[in-house]
Amino acid sequence: MNSAPLFLALRYLRPTRSFISVITVISMLGVMLGVGVLVFVMSVFSGWQREFRQMLIGFEPHAMVKPMNERDDPAASQWREVRKALAAHPKVASAVPVAEGVVFVENEGSLQGVRVIGMADEADNALLQKLRKHLKEGKFDLKGDSIVLSDKFAREIGAKIGDTLVVHAAESVDKFIQQVREIPEDAEDKKRAEALDNVTVLSKDLTLVATLRADTAGLRGYVPLHIAQEFFNLDSNVSGIELELKDADNAEPIMDAIYRSGGIPETWGWNTWVQEHGPMLESVENQRTMMWFLLLFIMLVAAICVMNTTITVTVKKRREIGILTALGTRAWQIIAIFVSQAGIVALFGVVAGLGGGFFFLSIRNWLRDQIAALTGRDIFPQDIYFLSSIPAHTNLGDLLTICTTAVALCLMAALVPAWFAARVDPAVALRDGG
Repeated sequence: MNSAPLFLALRYLRPTRSFISVITVISMLGVMLGVGVLVFVMSVFSGWQREFRQMLIGFEPHAMVKPMNERDDPAASQWREVRKALAAHPKVASAVPVAEGVVFVENEGSLQGVRVIGMADEADNALLQKLRKHLKEGKFDLKGDSIVLSDKFAREIGAKIGDTLVVHAAESVDKFIQQVREIPEDAEDKKRAEALDNVTVLSKDLTLVATLRADTAGLRGYVPLHIAQEFFNLDSNVSGIELELKDADNAEPIMDAIYRSGGIPETWGWNTWVQEHGPMLESVENQRTMMWFLLLFIMLVAAICVMNTTITVTVKKRREIGILTALGTRAWQIIAIFVSQAGIVALFGVVAGLGGGFFFLSIRNWLRDQIAALTGRDIFPQDIYFLSSIPAHTNLGDLLTICTTAVALCLMAALVPAWFAARVDPAVALRDGG
């Protein structure tokens, strides 16, 4: 009798030209839809989260150590000693002095601001070697009067490799605007001209030697260290020291240990790539969690469909239930029949949902192109996500959670009508079902 519940469950699922068969198929489709959508959406979110982290690690420094006041603090001039101490740490792969700030780049009448980082082109500069992996065009060499920009920014100002760009220090531009505003509006032309002659803007002609992929390396620019120091009025000081760590995932505990051991002066601060982009990383994780709970309602609807199927079957098979009970079938065996039926529906739906989810994942970028062609809008714009294609990464843990949740919800949904069916009085069932 142990195999009887499964045998009867399969028998009740046998395709017939009846209403029960229709609602069984609908229930299976509901489970398939819920599982398929969850697999697709969770895989895309996991892929985006993974690609975003890899993108950050791929072009961002793992940590940044900088003086509290890069200009006036006497400790800022000790950056060479600090760099030497950090580079000697066993968990630090590279320590690179940098000077960073905002400049205005002018080309053919176009003027736009961009954040640039100045660094030395040294053989042991691991950060520079990492950035060269994102090279789009040209040769990434920070020597002489050179500048490297993102391909997106270069397109916006109409610049090509080899072009000479006029780069203005943002601070001197601000001073220029302030000085111009101080010239009286009613001043004579001669006096106005003399006043304008006394206004100076720190500018340099720099040659565009390379462009980096904006989708993987961001929108920043890069110049030689000495040029950045001049632009940002640092003299021989630096904005900070960027570190490449041997274990980027544990950047915070490593930096905390270095600070506690005295490797970083008390007048210097530090932060990591996780702290720098923490809100965005947390936002992606929160969106992923919220999407999981929202899509779980599709699974709940599918479970309710399975419950309706079980209710319909128990009503239609009321006489047979009475006969089984009269023959000595126990209540748990009656329950097992209908719970097994729901489990089979759930399993078929899960398998079909997994297949559908993986199929649509394989054509996700084609679907994006088709939707964009129909609507005229890109559903995954590169300007926002900094990725040229829709990423996807399927975690085994996510798959197990989705499948287990789907089956568990369907089994629990079938348990209630199955329990009521097991409590049917055989005499009443035979009388009413006859």
